[in-house]
Amino acid sequence: MTTEIEVKGLKELQARMKAFPKQMDAAEQATMEASLLTLWENVPPYPKISFDSSYTRTGTLGRTLGSSMGGGKAGQPSIYEVKKLGAGVEGRFGSDLSYAPYVIGDNDQAAHMGYWWQMKDIAAKSQAKINRLWVTLADKLARFLDKNT
Repeated sequence: MTTEIEVKGLKELQARMKAFPKQMDAAEQATMEASLLTLWENVPPYPKISFDSSYTRTGTLGRTLGSSMGGGKAGQPSIYEVKKLGAGVEGRFGSDLSYAPYVIGDNDQAAHMGYWWQMKDIAAKSQAKINRLWVTLADKLARFLDKNT
């Protein structure tokens, strides 16, 4: 299960950068990696379990998102990749646990899991910084083009 944030408005810049594919690929790769890191840093801690619960927590879901039950980072998320996709780049972030959608899914969260946050919460908390990363990329590439064309 992953979360999705789409960055729009780069097509003109990508077209202008066709003469510099290595620079464009490297810049997009680095910006996408920074975007995934932003998502990762915004994974909330495990929610507190209700006092009347008899369930024994294992921390598995937190670990598959790169977080420990006590907060902090505990390894890399199980879905954490950047790959070239056509003229752009795609980043994937999330958990590969089969039951993750029923716990933290945006559309599939089970009613009794309502005390958990959802993936859209991570995306919402990350959106502004990710947008700034991509605006910064666009500005850098525009300056590069001004010097090299």
